[in-house]
Amino acid sequence: MSISREKKSSDSNLKLNWMNILGIPGALLIFGLLMTMKTPVGMTFQGKGALATFLMALVLWVTQAIPTYASALLVIVMLALVGGWDQNSIFSVFGYDVIWLMLSAFIITSGMEKSGFAKRLALFVVSKFGKTAKGALIALIFVNFLLAFVIPSTTARAALLLPITLMICKIYNAVPGESNFGRQMMLQEVHVNNISTSGILTATAAQIMAIGYIKDLAGINITWGKWFIAGMPIAILTMIASFIIAQFLFPLELKKPVLNNEKGEEKSLEEQYKELGKMSKNEVKALIIFTITVFLWCTDGYHTSLFGIKISLAMVAVISALLFYLPYIGFLNWKETKIPWDLMIFSCGAYAGGLALDASGVAAFLLNKIFSTLDLAGMNSFVLYMIVMFVASFSHMVFTSKTVRTVILIPTTITLANAAGVNPLLFALPASLTICDSITLPPHCKPNLIFYSTDYFNIKNQLVYGLLVLFIKWLIFGVCYFTWFRIIDLV
Repeated sequence: MSISREKKSSDSNLKLNWMNILGIPGALLIFGLLMTMKTPVGMTFQGKGALATFLMALVLWVTQAIPTYASALLVIVMLALVGGWDQNSIFSVFGYDVIWLMLSAFIITSGMEKSGFAKRLALFVVSKFGKTAKGALIALIFVNFLLAFVIPSTTARAALLLPITLMICKIYNAVPGESNFGRQMMLQEVHVNNISTSGILTATAAQIMAIGYIKDLAGINITWGKWFIAGMPIAILTMIASFIIAQFLFPLELKKPVLNNEKGEEKSLEEQYKELGKMSKNEVKALIIFTITVFLWCTDGYHTSLFGIKISLAMVAVISALLFYLPYIGFLNWKETKIPWDLMIFSCGAYAGGLALDASGVAAFLLNKIFSTLDLAGMNSFVLYMIVMFVASFSHMVFTSKTVRTVILIPTTITLANAAGVNPLLFALPASLTICDSITLPPHCKPNLIFYSTDYFNIKNQLVYGLLVLFIKWLIFGVCYFTWFRIIDLV
């Protein structure tokens, strides 16, 4: 058994070494080819530079040829040198709300962990619903799914679940970068966070924008219930597929949690939970701060009527972080705060690369180019539908903004449907259900960055896993064309 494990480890290291060796020349080759090619009509030189830099970085991220924080700094430098984005905009990324949200999320996590409240919550969830590794994964998937109904933000849900997932991994003795349980825990939280959102209209603002376009451009009103009926079955089937695929990609190395407590004694989860006793003073403080944070995130749409001002998602996180530091109210100091600065730097560089694609117009250029090449004359409606769904889902590969993607994607699909002589809703509504398909790379959405910063999975893990799940979702859309969408009168 040990010989077999050593052989697998040796094979894995060999593959990794080859990727490390080929990563840098491969990245330079792609960058060089794109920068020296003639700029396509409709694409700006700025857009070409942004695309070349992003694809170069993507190769480096996947192959891990250089550390991710180093590749992020390289992105920042190259964007400025090739004119992919102006220097002031690049440096201002550190001031974006996603960076402050991540910073605050780790402060909140440190406070929850120091107080012991995160351990109490994690032990409660695991002892009641997750006595096995798969049970723990399913329990957290279910919790994440339920939160989508009450917290209208994928980012807020990610920040909320971060301390709990980290503590559950600790209970299971999951080592970052080595444990498949840890990989599954973090990656499935990314998947469920985004996929469950697609079934609930109010779970993210971009989807509400999408139905606004459908109403204005197609004259069709989409209610919360109609969206739920159309999208939730697809979301549930995709989440099931995601769980099954994970078992093949990342087979669990453990079945049950580590039963040894901090004193080294073997005790059941229930015994460890009871051993915590009554909540300490710091736990009560953490619970109060946690409750305030959840309340502010849940009432996102009512802040103006409640307080007279609108409190942004990131500002709520900063307020929560501040409360953990304040004398008498909090109990945390800066030295006790665990912030992964290397991954924060990666987030800045990766986010800058993605934003440059939007700012330079190359993302919109690529999407419009694909749709404009479609020959609608005589094309089978199902084939056209499947092409539209594929482009809609995988277009997130060049967009970091769900809002920008919605602005381009939904009007285009309605125009295509009208030109093809089919019900505009057949293209526009399913395309709207792909707005949150941003699960393949860390910079594609904020929850990805938050969970990637735990260091439990690498970019290749996320890319392969995300592509497989989205391919299955695309096939589910194809089946729905002949079944579910006919039942609810979309076809």
